[in-house]
Amino acid sequence: MLGTAGLLFCFAGGALAQTTVLEVIPLRYRTAEQVIPIIQPMLAREGSVSGFQGQLVVRTTPANLEEIKRILASVDTAPRRLLITVRQDADASRSEHAAEVSGRIGNDRARVIVPDSDDRSGGNVVLREGDDRLRARVLDSRATESDRNTQSVQAMEGREAFVRVGQSVPVPQRRVVRSVVGGQVVEQVVDTVEYRDVTTGFYVLPRVSGDLVALDISPQRESLSSQVPGGVNVQRLVTTVSGRLGEWMEIGGLAQDSGGRQSVLIGRSSTSSSDTRRVLIKVEEAR
Repeated sequence: MLGTAGLLFCFAGGALAQTTVLEVIPLRYRTAEQVIPIIQPMLAREGSVSGFQGQLVVRTTPANLEEIKRILASVDTAPRRLLITVRQDADASRSEHAAEVSGRIGNDRARVIVPDSDDRSGGNVVLREGDDRLRARVLDSRATESDRNTQSVQAMEGREAFVRVGQSVPVPQRRVVRSVVGGQVVEQVVDTVEYRDVTTGFYVLPRVSGDLVALDISPQRESLSSQVPGGVNVQRLVTTVSGRLGEWMEIGGLAQDSGGRQSVLIGRSSTSSSDTRRVLIKVEEAR
């Protein structure tokens, strides 16, 4: 007979004909790949489910079929439109402290010489009298750098989304070209410029249940290095997170600290640096 959601068939042969039916159920909003993992655990022991051209092919008992239809009514609904925002923060700081006394002082019979370091930066005070000289150097510096990158993309619930922006930057290259001239190998240095894409973006797959959201996400951030000419800093993350709609979720981060001390004859110096990076995400229902 004809069912409201598809064709209904009965299997012939023994007790199986009385207990098992097969129905083809068309899907309106969801794909078979999205629905089957939800339906499969609900099937009766002798049941099965498969997908075919936007439809579900279900073989199970009549009672179990009605239960599956009720589940499908709540699952096969119009997907929600979502606004996904990824924020990637980078904070770097460097501080340097130094104090040093150097010079030469004495008389015709004896003289003390304290060599100074090669570093001339910082505040310097020099006292002179004849051949005597006393130099004091004090340095106290701190530099900070912050970078905030925010990207947003609209996506349908249960559908993949990808966004990436960036620029092509020139990177100087130097290579040696060898050629044979008059039976001799001649080397020539050639300067060229190559362009490299520096991009920032993310891939995301959202799944929503009520006011909870689960995300498969892979953000990537690239930036030009201020320390290595032509170098690129790369930040990449692959993870799955869950949280509530409208709330920022931290999905990863990196913190690096380094420091050092150096002593001279009369004085000392110290340096410290830190690099902190965070990746946060927020999912809202688009209105």
